Amino acid sequence: MHIAGEAVCLLTALLWAVAVAMFRRPVLEHGARTTNLAKCLLGALLQGFTVLALGQSAVLWTSSSQALLLLAASGLVGLSMGDTALFVAVARIGVHRTLLLQTLSPVFAASIAFVWQDELPARTAMLGAMVILTGVALVVGPRRGQSAVRDPTHLISGVLLGALAALGQGSGVVLAKAGMAEVPVMPASFVRLLAGAAGLALLAGISGGFHGLGRLIVSPVMRSRVLPATLLGTYLALFLMMTGIALAPAAIAATLLSVAPVFGLFIDTFVHRQPLTPRDLVGTLLAVAGVAVLTHG
Repeated sequence: MHIAGEAVCLLTALLWAVAVAMFRRPVLEHGARTTNLAKCLLGALLQGFTVLALGQSAVLWTSSSQALLLLAASGLVGLSMGDTALFVAVARIGVHRTLLLQTLSPVFAASIAFVWQDELPARTAMLGAMVILTGVALVVGPRRGQSAVRDPTHLISGVLLGALAALGQGSGVVLAKAGMAEVPVMPASFVRLLAGAAGLALLAGISGGFHGLGRLIVSPVMRSRVLPATLLGTYLALFLMMTGIALAPAAIAATLLSVAPVFGLFIDTFVHRQPLTPRDLVGTLLAVAGVAVLTHG
């Protein structure tokens, strides 16, 4: 059963990498916020139907307002802010570097948990965080010769937005963990997606962005990219992730789920024709190893 769980976790990481790569074109054509809004709306719709089909809708009425507010805050921070920043980062610095920056998410989560909940990280966890930072710095740091990103301002802003996405994801995990003490996985995911969509819809209403959403919905890229990417990365990956966590030991599952940057490295190399350098490979493997050390700590 452990082997099956580990295989499912690896498949989940692959789906995440593929989904992020698929979102790149819609982001370039229609903008990160509009694409994220479409993804959250579609994901919330799919999750809502699933909650009804599983007969779990009643829990949304019996859960405390505090738990629901924590989940909603998680959606606003992790999806409205975090995923929008992630999509912009993907457009500017590519799939691999953006996914690699997401390995900072457990570092942010551990730091926030320490400040908010007094969860003191173990020494091995702190060592893992240092290894992650070293691996990330190797890949995204300045280097001599030709860079994978021609515009330095795009590189800097892309790295900052990728880090912001990781911060949003890490903060969202801490908030969601607190809210999920009362709410099961599927209803909790529905609340997060609905809150994320609501936050983005509010911004769209203020800025007149609904016209862009309408253009995206009727465009061919909605059917060819946004819909399948949402099905793979937002909907199916959630089921697979929870299955993998249930079948494999938690630390191993967390480590295998973090190998998405490895898949992203090969996507950038073979699909987007980015050069594969030893520095990129070593930095990526270091970051994944750091996640392994941190989660075991």
